[in-house]
Amino acid sequence: MAVDSGGAVLWLILLLVVFWLLMYTAVRAAVGHALDRIRPRLGAEARTVPEGVAFSVTNRGTAPAIDLFVRWAGDPAESVLAHTPLLAVDDRLEWTIAAEPIPDETQVVRNLMLDWAVGVDASSSGRTSSRRAVLVPSRMARPK
Repeated sequence: MAVDSGGAVLWLILLLVVFWLLMYTAVRAAVGHALDRIRPRLGAEARTVPEGVAFSVTNRGTAPAIDLFVRWAGDPAESVLAHTPLLAVDDRLEWTIAAEPIPDETQVVRNLMLDWAVGVDASSSGRTSSRRAVLVPSRMARPK
């Protein structure tokens, strides 16, 4: 049986599609449960502005963060820097800490502690915490 070049190209495309579907199905079965998770994914950043240091926490996940508290890592739970009852998907929580600029100031890394509830259960058993490192001016370094 002779196959012309058009038929050979068609068979090649068909084989590539079949192999792609097999690989896609295998990968989806292996890690699909991780892709389908409905969870907030919070990121934090800090930048120097004329008024001081502006902070923001952004939710890039697939679910809202409920009752979100932000504080410096190591500080008591009562010392809240920012709070929001709901941080929706693709939403941003912003606040600024006033601090006078210092010439030739260096930057230091500090950790923010983010504490939120995933569902409507905002009790201590339904809460999640994580640390996010931010680069801040040295005047905001943790006191020793």
